[in-house]
Amino acid sequence: MTATGADKPVNLSGKWTLDKDKSEFARGAPDSMTAVIADDGKKIHLTETVGSPEGERVVEMNMERDAESVNHSGDMEMRTKLRQDGARLLEETHVSGPRGELTRKSTITLSADGKTMIMDSDYESPDGAFHEKIVLERVD
Repeated sequence: MTATGADKPVNLSGKWTLDKDKSEFARGAPDSMTAVIADDGKKIHLTETVGSPEGERVVEMNMERDAESVNHSGDMEMRTKLRQDGARLLEETHVSGPRGELTRKSTITLSADGKTMIMDSDYESPDGAFHEKIVLERVD
């Protein structure tokens, strides 16, 4: 999937919901996932709500392209770097928490019509490496 123009930055603004049928989870799919994103081309604010049998978990993150952003959620610290690469947004996040360190490297793309976002991610964790593909559909 590509954006509408090779040099057009990926703009992730909108409300997005998980398409479980198109997504691939290595460790089980959540019951639900919603992302609300404000993207001004430089800074991105993300509010992600993930539902599971244990309840909902909400994570808020503020990120900036071409800079390291640091966010906290509970007892976890997340250090994220974003970089535009043509029609793709490249993301690398290092998470430190009580269960150890986790690194996620992702490629984020939008469909030509801007209605589908794909986050293709490779993880390194204390439990080993794994891959996930999260497909989100725009709902606004």
